[in-house]
Amino acid sequence: MKKRIIAALCVLMLIPVFGVYVDAEYKESDLKNAVNKAIAWKDKNDSPHYSIGTNNSNLYITALRRMGKKYEYNTYLLGLDGVAAGYNEENDASDMQRTALATLASGGEPRNVGGRDLIADSTYYRDAVAPIDKEGVNGYSWALITLDSKGYAVPDWASKNRNDIIVGILSHQNTDGSFDDSIYATASAITALAPYSETSGAYTVTQVQTGETFDISPKQAVDKALDYLSAEQLRDGDWGELRSTAMAIIALDTVGIDADGDDRFTANKGTALEGLMAYQGKNGGFSANGHNADGEATSLALCALTSHLRKMQGKARFFNFNVEDSISLADATPTPKATATVKPKATNKPSSKATSKPKTTVKPSTKSTSKPSNTLKPAKTTTPKSEAGELLPTITPRATRRPALVGPVEIPGPMQSFEPMDELPEKGSGLQNKKSVGSLVVVAVTIIILLVLCGAAAIWYLNKKGKLSDNNIFKKLINKFDKKSSGKHYKAKRHRKTEEYRHYEERERYNQRKKYDKRRKR
Repeated sequence: MKKRIIAALCVLMLIPVFGVYVDAEYKESDLKNAVNKAIAWKDKNDSPHYSIGTNNSNLYITALRRMGKKYEYNTYLLGLDGVAAGYNEENDASDMQRTALATLASGGEPRNVGGRDLIADSTYYRDAVAPIDKEGVNGYSWALITLDSKGYAVPDWASKNRNDIIVGILSHQNTDGSFDDSIYATASAITALAPYSETSGAYTVTQVQTGETFDISPKQAVDKALDYLSAEQLRDGDWGELRSTAMAIIALDTVGIDADGDDRFTANKGTALEGLMAYQGKNGGFSANGHNADGEATSLALCALTSHLRKMQGKARFFNFNVEDSISLADATPTPKATATVKPKATNKPSSKATSKPKTTVKPSTKSTSKPSNTLKPAKTTTPKSEAGELLPTITPRATRRPALVGPVEIPGPMQSFEPMDELPEKGSGLQNKKSVGSLVVVAVTIIILLVLCGAAAIWYLNKKGKLSDNNIFKKLINKFDKKSSGKHYKAKRHRKTEEYRHYEERERYNQRKKYDKRRKR
């Protein structure tokens, strides 16, 4: 009977070892609760109305709109007028582009914010003030994301068209697959190139890193970038910081990869989504590096969680504003702090907040698309418009500065025509073998340790019952450390120590006596 009990205990000890490597995907309700806790933390500690126009607030407003939450979008939109007017060449292009996305999320018109066309000024006409790649590939990546967010048309007089922006992104890819040696920049580039990976042909680019000129397609670039992200993923599932981890999840959702189950992005201790959730504290806020909760980190984490929930529920991509759909948060368990919203009356009906469609009448009446921006462009090129409200060149258009098209390319339509990749290209055997071999080594070492422990327990039990003979090797090993069975050796050691101490005392007394005699002679 006791042998059966010992065997059962050994089996129970092995179960947790293998349980670590079983994929435990996050439930949809867990992610909804995490979203509600993060929103409650933001409402209490970091209202976006105190930092209108910053990346922190712009990302938060965008996340709220894409999850279908009710909010005072009109108030935030009015505050963006002064922010847009203050942008100049000192500001990064990506900051202006995220402000344009926040304007779109607030129900406004990004082409007329404070009398300025943020779409033109931050994307296809940005070079008139400052280079669009002043901050590296991020300027190109967010420009393409902004243009495709609503399928904005690029006029003929633009300094850069979509092909030029795509070439700019591709030229910043390094030989290892990364963009500008950055996880965040690589994830942003994947998000921008995803709609073109299945429809565009090859582009002729000159690589910034080496200066070489070659042909490459967006699909090839995305595949290399995904291999790079997989190789750089840490054992906890994250990429060393929340900013990179959250943007990587948005990129994976955009190309149709499961960030919480795909083998390519499952590390030894967790998936990419588990790596992101590890940054959330007990108070609901997310930290940038695993310490105190941070407002911008929480906003970016909400964008990533909203993106993944939209993928789980079959909704449009996170940055695809052509489709005005919202996710369902009705079955999420309410948190104690989730009721502290801007409008107290709205907290009594959480279900209607999650299931109702976002209003389409939130655009302020003071905004109009009849006066396009003339901040960065000559006035004569901004006045004409079509019946649909699109900008058109004048009767005497300015000479175009865009370069000729490179390679046999096909410009795709807006983002709603993009179909997610059902099957991924095979990953390089080196990257895949590295993770599989590492997991096998950990499992093998753990099993060996458990077997040794089980063997030691069995020997102890048999020795206690007197089942081991005196001549048995295990008995000798046990008796080796028993001082009572080796008393002679112990006494001899003790005797040697006593003799050494006696000689030491005699030498000390002799030395003291010698010093005393010398002093007396003097």
